[in-house]
Amino acid sequence: LLEEALRDEEQGEYQLYNNQLERVVTSLPAGVQPRAFTPAQRQALMQAIAQSNSGSLRLGLSFVVWQKLDRFDGLLLRIHTLREGLQGDFGTISIVIALLWLLFTTMVLISWVVIRRMVRNMSEMQSSLQWQAWHDPLTRLSNRGGLFEQAKKLTAYSQQTGEPIAVIQIDLDHFKQVNDRHGHQAGDRVLTHVARLISNTLRADDVAGRVGGEEFCVIIPNATLAQAAEIAERIRTRIAAKEILLPKGRTLRITASLGVSSGVVDDRVNFELLQSIADNRLYHAKRSGRNQVCASGEYQGSPSQ
Repeated sequence: LLEEALRDEEQGEYQLYNNQLERVVTSLPAGVQPRAFTPAQRQALMQAIAQSNSGSLRLGLSFVVWQKLDRFDGLLLRIHTLREGLQGDFGTISIVIALLWLLFTTMVLISWVVIRRMVRNMSEMQSSLQWQAWHDPLTRLSNRGGLFEQAKKLTAYSQQTGEPIAVIQIDLDHFKQVNDRHGHQAGDRVLTHVARLISNTLRADDVAGRVGGEEFCVIIPNATLAQAAEIAERIRTRIAAKEILLPKGRTLRITASLGVSSGVVDDRVNFELLQSIADNRLYHAKRSGRNQVCASGEYQGSPSQ
C-alpha cells in the first residue's frame, strides 16, 4: 500500500504505526524527513485512536486520518496539510465555494451599508422637510403654523396645571418705509436682526414665531401679565437700542410696538383669545405713539419722538 501510494504520487503522507504508536515506515522517499507530532498532538491522537478503529482529527494545520489494520497489530495514518488539501480537486472546489461565500457576504454588507445610508438620508430629509414646514426660512423662528402647533401643547398644559400663559404681539414701526427707502434686502436684514434679538431675550421654554410680514408673536408659559410685560419691555428696549448695519455702510434704527395678554386657559380662555387681546393692545400702543408696550391699558416705555 505504501509503495502504491508513493508510485501514484497521492497527496499526503502515509505512515504505518505499531500498537505502541511507534512509526514503522512512511511513504516518503528516502532522505525526506517524515512529519512528527508534538507531545500534545500525540496525546490527542492516542485518545482519539483508543475510542475508535478509524476516524479523523485536525492537528494544527494538518489533517490526520487513521485506520486500524486487520492483519497487522497497528494502524495506518494518512497526513494532509492544508496546502496539500487545497491543491486537489476538493480543495479547488472549496476555494471556489469560499470565494462565492466571500462575494455574497461582501454584497450583503454593501447592501446593508447602502440601505442604512438611504434610511439615514430619508430620515434627515424628513426632519429637514418637517423643520421647513414649521419654521420661517428667513428668521428661522416658528412660522404661523408651527407657532399654533406649539400653542396647542402649551395651552393644554396651562389648562391642566392652572398656570397662566402669556402672549406678546410685536409689530415693527414704519417697516414699510424701510423697504421703500432701502430696499427689500435691507428689510430682510432688519427682520433677521429683530428675530435674533427676540430669541436672545426669551427663556428656554418660551416660543417665538413670525406670524406676518413684520409681525411676531411670543408665547410665554407660566407667566403673569406683569412678568410678560417686563419681558416685552426688554425686547422693546433692545430693538430700539441696536443700530442695524445695512449694505454700502448705511445704518438704521428701528422701533417696535408690543401688546401683552395673560391668563389661565379654561373653557372660555384659549390661545386665540389671548392673541386677539394682545393684538388689540398692540394697535392701541401704535395709536398712542408707537415704540411702547401696552398691557391691560397700562403703557411701559416712552413714545417715540
